[in-house]
Amino acid sequence: MQKSIGWLLIVGFFGLFAAAANGQNSPAFDGTYRVVSSTNVNATYTDRNGRSGPCPNRRPGPLHIANGEVRYTNATGYKLRGTVGPQGALTMGLVAPSNSNNAGSQPLNLSVTGQIDSAGTARVRQTSNSCSYDFVWQK
Repeated sequence: MQKSIGWLLIVGFFGLFAAAANGQNSPAFDGTYRVVSSTNVNATYTDRNGRSGPCPNRRPGPLHIANGEVRYTNATGYKLRGTVGPQGALTMGLVAPSNSNNAGSQPLNLSVTGQIDSAGTARVRQTSNSCSYDFVWQK
């Protein structure tokens, strides 16, 4: 099932790039956005072995937008990529294999959705199978 979800995310991800390539982007959103806030959505997480732990504070890198494509690097070094729609809707994602050294680890599945407003503020929620975060960037 994990493999099916991974393939579905990959197909959907490239479908978003195809939509952006068909002129469904806006250069008005292009630029580099600096992080202005980072908030934990949940205080703790539980791994698949039933162990729980605190969600650490995370601060992502800058948000970069060019020609309808958006990207940023999260606090742990993963590079997330996606698209910006003509009305400022952001969609990004990442699927990475589990850490085989840790018996309680799961494949990493990050999903990011959000919106850029007319003032150049991007607000997103990064969700995963453990900790989730709300990030705000300003152009």
